[in-house]
Amino acid sequence: MKNPVAQFPREIQILTFASFFVAVGFGIIVPAIPFFAQTFGVSNAAIGLIVSIFAIVRMSSGLIAGRMVDQWGERLVYSSGLAIVALSMFATGLAQNYWQLLSFRAFGGVGSMMFSVAASSVIYHSVDDNRRAQAQALYNGSFVIGGIAGPAIGGLLITLSPRAPFFSYGTLLAISGAVA
Repeated sequence: MKNPVAQFPREIQILTFASFFVAVGFGIIVPAIPFFAQTFGVSNAAIGLIVSIFAIVRMSSGLIAGRMVDQWGERLVYSSGLAIVALSMFATGLAQNYWQLLSFRAFGGVGSMMFSVAASSVIYHSVDDNRRAQAQALYNGSFVIGGIAGPAIGGLLITLSPRAPFFSYGTLLAISGAVA
């Protein structure tokens, strides 16, 4: 069987690799977020906000991330975005109260949008028109596969500590950022 990644430029190969590990990490924290938030004695609605704040901030920072890519370049914004999410995950694992947990998750949403917009821009500029959709599908597919694997790992890590999944995700992001 032919390696589908090998037919694309190095940038796409790196993004695909990083996307997989980012998604594994994201999946790792999915079962941990509600469990960890409960340790602060908050309501189910407050737990829901912890889950949602990442996406809310991610969505609202899209245009800002686009401007950053235009101003500072894809690679710098991509690696900075990964670094921000990694730092936010380590900080989340160290959170001492609900408000810290909420703030650190929100901060991660900004970094997530940064690396997502930068990755899309890299794909757009690295692949010619007739292969761009295939490259995007490969990138997104690696994210989906990683997202499938992550929750099972996260469920196991919770047995060690409710904070362990966040440190694991931060480490995966740091590795992905270093490779990228």
